[in-house]
Amino acid sequence: MNYFRSNRFLNTLPDWETGEPIEGALENYLPRVRALLRRMDNPQEKFESVIVGGTNGKGTVSFLLAELLRAAGFRVGLYTSPHLHTVRERICVDGEVLARDVWAEGVAHFYEKSRDFEREGWGAFSKFEALTVLAAHHFARANVDWAVFEVGLGGQFDATNAWDSKVAVLTAVHLDHTDVLGNTLREIAADKVHIARSGRPLFTGSGQAAEVLKLLERECVHRGAALHVVDAEMDDMADRPVTFRENAALSVGVARHILKGCGTALPDERVRDVILDGSLPGRFEVVRQTPPLILDGAHNPDAVRALVRDLRLLSDEWRFVVGVNEGHDAGGILQALSPLAAEVVLTQSAHPKAISVARLRSRVPEGLCVRCETGGLDFLTQVSVRPTCVLGSLHLVALAREVLDLPREADSFGEDVILESLRCFEIACRQLGVGYEAVSADGNVIRVIRDGKPLYFLRNKHPFNDYVSGRLAEDKGYQYEVFGRANITVPKTMTVFNPLSDRRFDRYKTHASVADVVSDVVQHMSFPVVVKRNHGSMAQGVYLEANAEDLHSRLQDLCVESSRLDNVLLIQAYVEGPEYRIVGSEDELLLAYEKQNDSDVEGGDINPLHRAGGRAVAVADEGLLEGFRVLTRAVNRVLNLGFYAIDLIAGPNGFFVLEVNPNPICHFYNADNGRGDFVQIYQYLVQKYLLGE
Repeated sequence: MNYFRSNRFLNTLPDWETGEPIEGALENYLPRVRALLRRMDNPQEKFESVIVGGTNGKGTVSFLLAELLRAAGFRVGLYTSPHLHTVRERICVDGEVLARDVWAEGVAHFYEKSRDFEREGWGAFSKFEALTVLAAHHFARANVDWAVFEVGLGGQFDATNAWDSKVAVLTAVHLDHTDVLGNTLREIAADKVHIARSGRPLFTGSGQAAEVLKLLERECVHRGAALHVVDAEMDDMADRPVTFRENAALSVGVARHILKGCGTALPDERVRDVILDGSLPGRFEVVRQTPPLILDGAHNPDAVRALVRDLRLLSDEWRFVVGVNEGHDAGGILQALSPLAAEVVLTQSAHPKAISVARLRSRVPEGLCVRCETGGLDFLTQVSVRPTCVLGSLHLVALAREVLDLPREADSFGEDVILESLRCFEIACRQLGVGYEAVSADGNVIRVIRDGKPLYFLRNKHPFNDYVSGRLAEDKGYQYEVFGRANITVPKTMTVFNPLSDRRFDRYKTHASVADVVSDVVQHMSFPVVVKRNHGSMAQGVYLEANAEDLHSRLQDLCVESSRLDNVLLIQAYVEGPEYRIVGSEDELLLAYEKQNDSDVEGGDINPLHRAGGRAVAVADEGLLEGFRVLTRAVNRVLNLGFYAIDLIAGPNGFFVLEVNPNPICHFYNADNGRGDFVQIYQYLVQKYLLGE
């Protein structure tokens, strides 16, 4: 099971986070998780755990506690939810997100162990339950000493509460998820206090509401749990937000209790260093200082009031960008912003539970100055005259982080990467006075009429290429063959047809087995080698393998997982040297840039622009540009393409063409250089092919 298939399996499971109902009686929830844990050999018994519940601050307390335990020398696992950019963020070991292959291996193991689970009689398990069990499995395999588990929802029936954690923590309890947990603080606290265990401590902060503290005191006596109330905040960090100080104080109190029980301690200065260095993306994340741009996941009125209290220290007037999910008090959130709101921009994330802008508009309290924004968050890239805060849901915060191109771990590239080409085309048409219209509900298809005939632009696909030449360019195997016949230099390449494919493909097969392929590579090529799928985009399905063993493992996985009509793999010599992209039209060079990155590949995406720290630098050297022009003319003699890109390596003995892309994207170049160059390119193409100028 490869990484993408492992996530497809998880995505087939019922998911309450997206609004899907979980079948079965509530009293079956924890027995179901315990049954899953038994099938996985009870991994939760192989480490000590802390469970962190509450309404607001769970993620921050969990993160800081894990960091403090790490600073004391323990190996620590951290399980949190929801995630921002990739589901792998939810399971970290010693501060590191799980690698894709490790994640896929764990999901494959869970898949095998959970076969025929319906026979257990507890009902179908949910995605969150599966992820919780997977976290315990990975922590056990990683030999962690401690693992911190953040509760997903409530406490009584949450999957993280399926076993007895050594320590329980309850952060601030407020009104949220009232449709599930109850309409009063007492009702919600009564559900959350179920994470406490007899003979074990429950920690909470002194800032809890009085009625919540009273309930916790009574319940802990009833359950035989020891209640520890930690001072509200760390007074020696006056420069940090009050909410953060409260959460930090709670995490420090819990850490000190744990370390004392283990016969160790952390000096105060080390504790302070850990807390000062501790920050979670999307939790009062300061993106820009002047004027301030802050991202915060506050998603209920109490959290927003606390956020407003901290924002007031920076400015008395703010522009708030707000998107809210179902199940949260949108009206209360907007009302809580009123004291500082000079402007409120209503928008929404792509999450299935996101409240539409129109519905959000109907919940605006009287007196707020609002405007609606349905075209995404691109406006955040332009500096506002007012301080700006994005809030309302972590899903909206994630979208903002992607638009602002902040460092992140990701599974794949977002739609904005592909749609950037369409945006540049639209700008070019407007500047030229060329009429166009969106002809799909999602805006991904644009139509232009020329001489009474329609021309369509689909995301980054365009009508400027000869159809067959474009298809040949999309097929890397055929592409290398036609280039070889035209004496265009490409890295040494071996085309392999999946030896494990159906017998009806026998006449295409190049090798009898995966081992036969590896033997052939060892005999005729040198390591490292690049393994590519024949079809693909954005460097997905491109791997750098350093030895025969790793190559065999990779090929076995790709061959087993290959779809029926995508059985061709390419094994290519790895050529060292700077990597460039040429953008051309027929025999004309339009643009050239170098893909730069100072970081090592280390088994990740080998495209420099797809890794953190990548940058596109326009080529100005005239000698290099002349060489690119010669190559562009050579490619044009082979493929009839009106708009394309050539990826190449400048090796020690000349240019090596990696591939030709008949549908180039401009996102990565634009991120470093602005849209101007590609808007001009699209203007040129529109004038050349649509206007006949």
